[in-house]
Amino acid sequence: MTATDRLDVFARALTGSAERPALTFTRSYPVDADDLWAAVTDPARLARWLGAVEGAPAGVGDSFRVDLGDHDLVDLVVTACGPGRVACRWRYPGEPDSEVVVAVAPEGPGSRLTLTHAQLAAAAALDYGGGWEDLLDALAARLAGGAAGPVGDDGGSWPVGGSVDRWRTIRDGVLELERTIAASPDRVWDALATPEGLASWWWRHWGDVVVEADVRPGGAYRIAAPGAGIVLEGRYLAVDAPDHLALTWVWTDADGATRDEAVDLALAEAGDGATLLTVRHSGPWATPAPAQDYRQGWEFTLAQLADVLAGS
Repeated sequence: MTATDRLDVFARALTGSAERPALTFTRSYPVDADDLWAAVTDPARLARWLGAVEGAPAGVGDSFRVDLGDHDLVDLVVTACGPGRVACRWRYPGEPDSEVVVAVAPEGPGSRLTLTHAQLAAAAALDYGGGWEDLLDALAARLAGGAAGPVGDDGGSWPVGGSVDRWRTIRDGVLELERTIAASPDRVWDALATPEGLASWWWRHWGDVVVEADVRPGGAYRIAAPGAGIVLEGRYLAVDAPDHLALTWVWTDADGATRDEAVDLALAEAGDGATLLTVRHSGPWATPAPAQDYRQGWEFTLAQLADVLAGS
């Protein structure tokens, strides 16, 4: 696999804060969801692509250790587990605790894996970006019947340069803006995180907008403006009521569809019943122009939100 191939294989999302970012990797695999789930949860199968596993976690609170190679050890504790989804606290020497969440879902004849590594130390984010893509490529090789094991077993055959550069471009170009809205955090949350709320203000200057939103981690949303020829869609990465929402962002118009974009929304009380809304929009933008265009769009759209909540 070349670095260019890898850019197309993964869908990437950068959310969280500048100080404690979250990286999300989404990749499709040509196996059914049960097989993929076993490959990412069974200790014996984990050892074939992630690293040797010490321990046999069976539920929440259980701990285990993974040797990533050359005695590079990480300790994990299961914090949540349900059908198709598992979360672990990640404890790596010299770093603050972080969280890894893995979700598996059917997708056509195969399946889709979404891995989020959240609450990372900012200085480590780029290395994790390249490292996880290495490992998820190793998983693909194993599922295809290949002999490739964890990174390093074959001299490091998976290129990391392209993906690290991609993550660097995403990190360095993040758009951040704030808006104080004269409404309580609960009201702002309802406007952002319910289908009815979104439909009340998003692109309300157009009369044909259709909003669909399954607001839960992994749930999909779609906002279409047929007259303008625009579709905005993606999946929710984090839904932490009433103060945090993160989602992937795919904007499609006559020029095509965007890739590797994401939005993080954080709500905080601002006093006098108001809410401070912080928007972080990320993407692989090589020039400032896309961020400038999005800034104008967000300022206009958030003004519509503020007007609706003010009763205008």
